[in-house]
This record gives sequence, C-alpha cells and structure tokens, in this order.
Amino acid sequence: DGDVGQCTIASTILYSIMAPGGGIYVKTGQTALLALLMLLAGPALAQDIETLTATCELCHGPQGVSVHDSIPIIAGQSPQFLQKALRSYQRWDRPCVKTRYPEEGNSGPRTDMCKITEGLSGEDMQALATHYSKQPFVAAKQDYDEALAATGATLHNEHCETCHEGGGSLTEGSEPRLAGQWTPYLKKSIKYVPTGEHMVPPMMEREVSKFSADEIDALMNYYASQQD
Repeated sequence: DGDVGQCTIASTILYSIMAPGGGIYVKTGQTALLALLMLLAGPALAQDIETLTATCELCHGPQGVSVHDSIPIIAGQSPQFLQKALRSYQRWDRPCVKTRYPEEGNSGPRTDMCKITEGLSGEDMQALATHYSKQPFVAAKQDYDEALAATGATLHNEHCETCHEGGGSLTEGSEPRLAGQWTPYLKKSIKYVPTGEHMVPPMMEREVSKFSADEIDALMNYYASQQD
C-alpha cells in the first residue's frame, strides 16, 4: 500500500510539473505514471551478485584470487578502489587491453575490461566492489630477488609510501594494495602511466615518470617479496 501511495503522489506531482506551462504537455495521468515507472526502473535492472561474479571469476578466479600473473588479485581490495577502477574502465580512463578468458584455456573470445564494464549499472559496480572487498586477500606466490627487494623497499618509502601506506599493503581509501599483487600485472599497468593512458593522480604520474627501468624492477621485487 505504501508503494502504491508513493506512486500515486509522485504521478500527481509529475503530471503537475509537466502540464501546460511546465514545458511538456501530458495528456493523461496514466501517461505520467508510465513515465515515472520508466524512471524508477533503473535500480530494478541491477544484476544479482552471483551473475555478476560469475563473469569476473572467469579471469580473476574464485573469490577474486587470481592465479594468472597478468590478471590482478581483486579480493581484499578496498571497495572505494574497486568501484573507482570499474568506473575508470567504463569511461576508458584505463587501458583496455584485449585478452582471452584464461579459465577457458585461452580459447574463448577476446574481450577487455572496457567492454565488460560497459553494461554495468552504478548499483552493479557498488555490489561488486562490496563483495570482493570482503574476500580475503591472498598474496601471489612468485619469485623475487632479495637484494632488489631491499632496494625497492627504500624506493617505496621515499616515493610511494605517502599514498600506498604500510609498504603498499594498506587496503583503505581509494588506492590499491600493491604488496603481494602479481608483479607482471603491476609492471604492465605502470607502463601506461607516463603515456597518459592510465589516468592517475598528477603526483603519481610525475613520480612514475622519473623511475628508471631498474628502479621499477626493484619496486616490483619489493611488492613480490610480501607474501604473508
């Protein structure tokens, strides 16, 4: 009854503001109600979380723990970061490199994150971000060089710690967790920062642009070394 009452009141308001003098002429109250219901239909189109995650986990793995070094671990990342990343792909603010679904043996159709996110609603992105932020982060098991990792730790503290706190392990705010992430993925992503293809805060763009290839390699070894 409450919902019906709200619709009746809202349709009356809509009819009033769109009547002659309001800019658009509405012939009947039924037309106004139909227009209102169309406006309200958006949230109802949000997909259920099982459907949404089924697509994600074809690449990112069960619960978002990727076992592929070119695909990031999204489990345990902050909801703010995850939602920002999805919106960035939807707006083409991040590079959309085409790839095949690895869970299908790389034999499926090629796709990219921009294409995958284009049909997501705001509610879908929020639901995905909330879901994966609640999953435990599992650090990637990968090789690293201890000497390079020590150099990378110094570089991180000098240039990256301000935003990526805790040695890159912080999972609060809108910045991603770097510690324990797959470093081939990180290295691939970071190369698009100086070109402007991966939109990041200006301070990060300046810092990344200053790094030599050897310094980036040292940073990658530092992040790879954090496997706890």
